[in-house]
Amino acid sequence: MPFTAAMARFVDVADLIKSRAEVDDTLRDLCEDYRLARQVLLHEKKQRPRNVKKISEYSSLADELEDEILRYLVGTGQGSIQK
Repeated sequence: MPFTAAMARFVDVADLIKSRAEVDDTLRDLCEDYRLARQVLLHEKKQRPRNVKKISEYSSLADELEDEILRYLVGTGQGSIQK
């Protein structure tokens, strides 16, 4: 399930993410991109020496994808969601 990372991040709307991502290709793709960004970010944080630039880039990417997931859910008429 590519959307489990987003579900873990947004626990309050995890059921909504799960049900929507099962039928919505755009949301599923956003969630998969988020999962991959988080996976790379966690991997890079464990590396020694740390690549600070790469960590910063993937951290920013993950933040942007979180915002995009929320905007997408709100923009498709799913109500107010808090980050």
